Amino acid sequence: MTKVFAVNSGSYSDYRINALFSTEKLAKKYMAAVKNSDYNEIEVYELDPQAADLIQRGYSVWRVLMLHDGTTERADRTDNDYYQVEGADTHWVWERTKAEAYKGKGIPDALDSKVWAKTEKQAVKIVNEKRVQMIASGEWK
Repeated sequence: MTKVFAVNSGSYSDYRINALFSTEKLAKKYMAAVKNSDYNEIEVYELDPQAADLIQRGYSVWRVLMLHDGTTERADRTDNDYYQVEGADTHWVWERTKAEAYKGKGIPDALDSKVWAKTEKQAVKIVNEKRVQMIASGEWK
């Protein structure tokens, strides 16, 4: 993964990227060297992100809910919108047994994952492997 470092300034309609650098060190030196600037910060961007390649190769982000015993509660292909793509490759235990809306209703906790896959079967397999790893490591008891 190649990163670029963007020096920005302004806010809202005045926001702009002023310069791009190959290293954070160069970006910091630039910011320090330019007097009376209104630079905010350095933002880091991935050049040619993996997501672009995956989408071109037919992958989609899938959201899978899986129970502790491996039962798939649901597996849905997303529309690859910004929020789904940015949230891909994330896994967290949704502790529904502790949530007010679910308390006392017998609804178990679930692994909530977003993964890149071409098919539902592939997405479920990826999440199941993650489930096993999380149980083995004690991350999900």
